[in-house]
Amino acid sequence: MRRLLPLLALLLGLAGAQSAIEMRFGYGEGLGLTFGAGVESRLRQNLFGRLAAELAPAAPGVALEAALLFKPDLGQYDPSLKGLLPYFGGGLSAVVGPSLTAGVSFTLGMEGLLDPYTGLFAEGSYVYGFADFPKVWRFALGVNFR
Repeated sequence: MRRLLPLLALLLGLAGAQSAIEMRFGYGEGLGLTFGAGVESRLRQNLFGRLAAELAPAAPGVALEAALLFKPDLGQYDPSLKGLLPYFGGGLSAVVGPSLTAGVSFTLGMEGLLDPYTGLFAEGSYVYGFADFPKVWRFALGVNFR
């Protein structure tokens, strides 16, 4: 019970700080088909932080990612492109399971807003593994709910 209370407080704090919740479907080398969720928080005007977790049955394990993304709205440069948000960034990524792997991730993607509260995205990531861990790529499709 003592471990559950700090974990619950951490999760409630994270949920209060988020600006978007995302659902993700993906495919990755060594991961197979994945399904997961994430939270995204706006840090500055064009800077976002993201935490994501995906179930990876082929690994087997859970793929975790913490990333910092530069994500400008192209509408601030040209009004006809309002709602298109290309992004790139990186962070740390790991697969927690029987064989732990960890590395630095590099992400490139595009999000299109359907309305001010919903956006669809497609992204690709490359994870450069630490030490002898493998270097893998990942692809994800998903939706953000703001």
